[in-house]
Amino acid sequence: RNSAKGDTDIVRKPSNGTGSEETVLADDATTPSGLSPDGRFLMYSRVDLKTGSDLWVQPLASDSGKKLEPQSFLQTPFNEDRPRFSPDGKWVAYQSNESGRLEIYVARFPGGGGTRQISLAGGRAARWRSDGKEIYYMALDGTIMAAPVNIKTDSIEVGEARRLFGPVAIYLNTYRYDVSADGQ
Repeated sequence: RNSAKGDTDIVRKPSNGTGSEETVLADDATTPSGLSPDGRFLMYSRVDLKTGSDLWVQPLASDSGKKLEPQSFLQTPFNEDRPRFSPDGKWVAYQSNESGRLEIYVARFPGGGGTRQISLAGGRAARWRSDGKEIYYMALDGTIMAAPVNIKTDSIEVGEARRLFGPVAIYLNTYRYDVSADGQ
């Protein structure tokens, strides 16, 4: 929502309409991307003049009840954007121009380690299948792709991506597709 100062704030409020709004993050340079499956973290991208678009996490709950500060998840000289938590909350899929064009990557959460590239010929707008066994993404020509993944305890194996359908219309600044719960 827009604050009284004209800034864009990220707020939360109970979905049943009771209770008051709570400002989670007040920062015009952010774009929220989603909550962790356990609801404890908000992942967002933040634009920095030196490093471009980076991935940040806002913890939403603490055991002591005090407000927690945002934490950098991935901050590199490249543009990381459009992060999505895996269904188990232990990995984040995102797009980055690290290779010189947009590609899909995954990184371990928390900590950002164990990074693996998913797409090989360009990709954007990653989505996870609800069981975590595939990552869907849009190839640069608008084709929807699926890459099988096998999540181990602290690593991830990636299979060869296959074309599902398309190309479809490309909208660079928004997600224009989603995946049904059964992945079909």
